[in-house]
Amino acid sequence: MKKRKIFALLLTSVLSLQVVACGSAEGSEVASAENAQSSEGNDASESSASNHIVIGCNISVSGVNDYLDEDDHLTGATVELMRAIDEKLEDYEFEYVPTSFDDVFVGIEAGTYQGGEANCFLTKERIEKYAIPSENIGASYIGLLVKKELGDLTSFEDVANRQKSDGLTFYSMQAGNGLTYPVEVYNEQHPDNQIVFEYTSENTNSEVNNWIINGRYDVGLALYSNWLTNYVAEDGAYHDAVDDLVWIPIQIVGVYNLFNKDKVDQKFLDAYDAALKELKASGEAQEISKKFYGYDPFEEDIKNLTEE
Repeated sequence: MKKRKIFALLLTSVLSLQVVACGSAEGSEVASAENAQSSEGNDASESSASNHIVIGCNISVSGVNDYLDEDDHLTGATVELMRAIDEKLEDYEFEYVPTSFDDVFVGIEAGTYQGGEANCFLTKERIEKYAIPSENIGASYIGLLVKKELGDLTSFEDVANRQKSDGLTFYSMQAGNGLTYPVEVYNEQHPDNQIVFEYTSENTNSEVNNWIINGRYDVGLALYSNWLTNYVAEDGAYHDAVDDLVWIPIQIVGVYNLFNKDKVDQKFLDAYDAALKELKASGEAQEISKKFYGYDPFEEDIKNLTEE
């Protein structure tokens, strides 16, 4: 038997945020990773009936989920938790391929990867398309990114009300993106008080930083990890703007790894869930998350947007 190898977050003030260790990936690293996976793709797809599970890992977004450290070693909260799961699964072996956010999905659908890590929320579309374990691999804190003068906003309802009264603009979002889904769910539940925004074909989760700073839009969405990594951290890309903006917590949403329905079976999903449950029960999952995030995302009740 192999040896066993992200919510104690106190949001007492939006401005009282703790800095956590972070890593980033340059475009050249992503490109080389994509080239590497193309050469390995045949082996991965041909191993669909085996217990060798190839996982595409998104390193294209600065954060602490999956990233390459100074020695180009793949690490982060999610991949280290997956390694701990792997140690519990005698019948399976995981292989990790660092790549881009988009390539994770392309790779899963093409069968190049059996699974993928991309900090994914559950959506109805994803539930239909992918095989998804029952156990969340972590959680993301969704918040509003605004200038300080709009720091009195506390909810999606506030944003919708202020759009009507003051004409606030909400940044454009990509159709089908996980971060778009919470707003879509709110709009479905509040047909008479919807947030108005435009859809785009581009992933705008990175662009929102500059858009709010330069005033192109009044309100955007950002994950807590984005705020910590890009603003609070002294070496963050937007640290110079940290005193001009605020991040306002809105929701805590569970995130899951995704798998190709034709490349894994229910036996694997059950084994994965059982191992992850054990890691949570023993506290090892929490310790791994605290190491990277500085808090425990498993401690409190986590919202799944697909639940009624």
